[in-house]
Amino acid sequence: MKHMTLAAGAVLAAMLTGCIAVSDNSGPGSKVSENTELAIRVCGGEGNVAEVTRDGYKCKGPQN
Repeated sequence: MKHMTLAAGAVLAAMLTGCIAVSDNSGPGSKVSENTELAIRVCGGEGNVAEVTRDGYKCKGPQN
């Protein structure tokens, strides 16, 4: 059961990471990849990330 939970978590993480489109040819470990991971943590999930670039990221504002 524990293995299935870990596998499901890994699949979910891969799917969520793929939802944010970035254009950076440097691959894993690039500045955009680092900023994407940081943005997801700081913004409270990938659904709250507005933009990720080499220079930083922007979270979506509150919905009124």
